[in-house]
Order: sequence, then C-alpha cells, then structure tokens
Amino acid sequence: MSEPFDPIISSSKYLAVARERHRAGTIRLREELAWMLDDEAYDCGLNREHVYVLTNPLNWSAAVRNANRKARVFLDARINQRGNAEIGWTRGDHEILYDEDFLAGYAEAAQRHDAVPWRSLGELMWWKGYEMMASHAILRQSPSATALLYAHAARLNDLATYLARHVTLVGAVTINFTYDEGHLSSVDFVPTIPPERMQEITRERRRRTGERMREAVERLVPKENDPE
Repeated sequence: MSEPFDPIISSSKYLAVARERHRAGTIRLREELAWMLDDEAYDCGLNREHVYVLTNPLNWSAAVRNANRKARVFLDARINQRGNAEIGWTRGDHEILYDEDFLAGYAEAAQRHDAVPWRSLGELMWWKGYEMMASHAILRQSPSATALLYAHAARLNDLATYLARHVTLVGAVTINFTYDEGHLSSVDFVPTIPPERMQEITRERRRRTGERMREAVERLVPKENDPE
C-alpha cells in the first residue's frame, strides 16, 4: 500500500521519512538515488540563485517596471532524454514564455545551456534520476523511493507558492499522483490551471509571437515608399 501524497507535509519531512525507510527497508535505493538521502543539505534540486535572478525586478524589462507590474512567468517542466526533470520558466512541454517581460540579455541567456556554468540560467530545479525515481516508486513499490518522490513534489509546490508572491505566476505544473487499489500507479506533470485557460494562454502566446515576428520583419525590410 502507498500512502497518498499529502501537500501539507513539507519536503524536508518527506526526505526524513525517505532516509528512515532507506535505512530500515529491504528494498534499498540504487546509488543513483541514494546520494540524495546521504546529502543532508539536499534541497530537491532547487537552484536558489536562479530563482533570485528571476524574481529580481532589476532583471525585468523597462515596460514592466514602468507599468508598476510584475513579470509574467509560467513554471513548466520537461523530462530530458536521460530521464532527468528540468523545471523552469524558459523551457518546458507547454512552451509558454513571456520573454518580453525581461531584459533582453537575461531572457536570451536564460534560454541557453551555456550561458552559465553547469545548468541553464532559466532552470530553477533539476531532478536527476526522476524517471528512475518514479519507476522505483511505481513498479517496485519502494517506500523510500515513494517518499523521495513526494519530497520533490512538495518542493515544486513550494517553489510555485514562492514565485506567486514575487512574480505574476500565470500558471505552473505540479505532480499528479494516481493510485490503483491503494498502490501508486502513475506520476505525471500536470498544469495547475484548467485546460480551457491553458488553451487561451497558448493561443494568446502564439498570436503575440506572430505579431512580434511581423514587427521584426518590418523593421528589417524597408517599406516601398521609404527613400533609399
């Protein structure tokens, strides 16, 4: 039996539970996952520096600051080819990006992998071994892997809550857990906003992207009646 995920329980509590289960259980985690429990400072892949840069108004566009509003962000996620989860505001399965709300240099750098050492500047969390973690929790019904997965889900929710206080959080993803007869059966990243709203946001972003592309072309190509 798998106890259901409780959003009230903190990520640190779930990490403590995972450590206890790993030490006492017969199903021990593989080394690729166990290191997370060995590191007492492990914070579920959260990059505090990148979060600070994102929420610092000095990195927002002049239009946003002059309008006395906050930059818009959609907290998204994607699973890369190695099975690691990348969570951030510039890359994700839903491709919702408000780069015009930020300084051009920062927005451009946040979308590149080589802008800063190690991880992308637009990446706020990185879950190494996410697919392995989920597999251990679902297929092997590993209690320690389940608690470890719950810890990451709780920390993701914490991040969304924090961002909602410091930026205009248009939407976010969370982890949805499905159970079958008391056993964890699936784990998925899902948006926290209704499907209808997601469709509206996607259509609006496509429209705005098209407008910006046309504006860029018009700036580059002189009009017929312009003097040479």
